[in-house]
Amino acid sequence: MQLDLPVDDVVALQQHAAWRLLRADDAPLVLSFLSRVFVTGGAHGLPAGELADRLGDLLAELDGTTRAPVDARGYLDGWAGPDGGWLRAWYPPGADEPLMDATPAAELAIAWVAGLAPRPFVDTSARLDSVVDLLRALATEPPAEPALQRDRYLHLARTARGLLADLRAVEAVFRRRDRELRDRIAGGDQALARDVAAGRRGIADSDQGRSFHACYDRLLSPRLQEELADLLARVHALPAVRTCTDPRLPRLQHDLVTAVEHTRQVLRGLADALRTGLDDRVVRENRRVLELLDGIEARAARLAAGLADLDGFAVELDDLAPTVVLPMERHLYAPPRRATVDSARPEAGDEDFAAAALFDQVQVDPVPLTAHVRRALLQRPRVELVTVLEQHPLEHGLAELMAYLSLRDDAFDVVFPPPADDHPEDHHPADDDTVCWTDPDGRTRSATLPRVVFARRDAGPRAGSTHPAGRRARPTAAAVDDTAAADTAEDTPR
Repeated sequence: MQLDLPVDDVVALQQHAAWRLLRADDAPLVLSFLSRVFVTGGAHGLPAGELADRLGDLLAELDGTTRAPVDARGYLDGWAGPDGGWLRAWYPPGADEPLMDATPAAELAIAWVAGLAPRPFVDTSARLDSVVDLLRALATEPPAEPALQRDRYLHLARTARGLLADLRAVEAVFRRRDRELRDRIAGGDQALARDVAAGRRGIADSDQGRSFHACYDRLLSPRLQEELADLLARVHALPAVRTCTDPRLPRLQHDLVTAVEHTRQVLRGLADALRTGLDDRVVRENRRVLELLDGIEARAARLAAGLADLDGFAVELDDLAPTVVLPMERHLYAPPRRATVDSARPEAGDEDFAAAALFDQVQVDPVPLTAHVRRALLQRPRVELVTVLEQHPLEHGLAELMAYLSLRDDAFDVVFPPPADDHPEDHHPADDDTVCWTDPDGRTRSATLPRVVFARRDAGPRAGSTHPAGRRARPTAAAVDDTAAADTAEDTPR
C-alpha cells in the first residue's frame, strides 16, 4: 500500500471517475441523488424508467416545475456514459429495459463528501480503544491466511489514521474556542470573569472534553506505551504484513503522543487567555478605583482650603441611625378567625302568601323606545320628549318615562337642561313639561319635569338657540316673527 503521492500519480488520478464527479458542474445533483437512492435508500439494480421517475421528482422539487421524463433520462444516460462512469447500466436476460446501479467510484465520492460534514462529537477515547483491540487481536491471534492478515492490517491502519485525524479535529475545536475567547477579551466582554471557571469547567465536563482527557491519560500511561511498542513490533514481524506496511503505523505511539500534546497546548493557551483577560480586567478596575480615590482626595483638599464652593455638594441620608427591629418586637402569629357555618336545614315558609306582586313587575324594553326617537329625528334635527310621547303615549307609566330619560344610542344624544339651582333667575315655569298617563286601574297620573330634547349627533346647535337642550330661549316680542319663520324653515322636511 502506497501512501505517499508523487505529483505524476496525482495527475493520473485526475482521470478517475470519482475525481471527475467531484469536479463536475452538476456534482451536487449527482451526489445527492445517488446518495439518496443507492446509499441511504440501499437500492441495487433499479430499472432505468423507475430511476428516471425518481430523478424527475427531485428535479421538480429543486425548481418547482414539472420536467419532461426525457430530461431525467438524459441525465442518467450521461452519468452512465464514458464521460461519467458514475452509473453502471446492463440488460438482464430477457429484459428490454436496462438496470442501473451506482459504481464504486460514485460511492467513494459520496463517502468523501459525507466525511466533510462537521461532527458534533469526536470520541477519541473509543477510537484509541479500537486501535489497541485491533493490535492485540492481530498480534496474539493472527489469521492463518495471509490475505486475512493483510486485510486486518489495512483495517488497523485506517483506524489508526482516523484516530490521528480525530485528534486534529479536536484540536481545531479547541482552537476555534480559543479564537472566540480572545475576541471577547479584545471586545472587553463584561461576562469574562464567569467564563474563567465556567469556560474551563464546561470544556472539561463536556463529552468532547471527557473523551479527550481519557485518551490523553491512557496515552501517557507507561504501561500502555510499553504494550503499544510490543504489539506494533509483533504485528510488523508478520510475513504477510511486510508487503503492505503502512509507513506511519510503526511510529504510531509517538505520533499519538505528539498529537495529544498539541491539543493540550491549545487547552493551556485557552486557560492562559482566560487568566490574562481576567488579570487585565482586575488591573483596569483597580486603576479606576485609584483614579476615583485621587479625585475624592483632591476635592476634599480644595474644600478644606476654602478653594471650592460648597453649593451643590450635599449628601442625602435616609436616617442618622439604622433602624433596628428586634425579633421579639414582631407581632406573634394570629390564626385567622374561622367563620361559623350553620348546616341545619332551612325551615319551610308559609304557603299562604300573595304571590301576585312577584308577577306584576314591569320591564320596559328600550329598543322600541329608541326606534320611536330615531323615527322622529328623521324629520328634524331635534325633537322634544313630549313630542315623542304625543305620537307614542306611555303604556307602562313612570317606568317607561324613566326608560326614555336613560336611553343611550350612537345616533342621538339626550340633552338635559342645567339644574335650576345654578341659575335660578334663568329658570321659568314655561321651561317645564307635564307628561300624563293612565294606570291599569284607570287613574290618571302626571309628572312635571324639565324639558328634555333628543338631538341627532350630526346636528349642530340651531341658530339663535341658547337653551342647553337645543330649544330656543324665550324670544323678545320684536323677534317673535323672525324666530317663528326660522323654526318653520328648519322644521320643514327636505
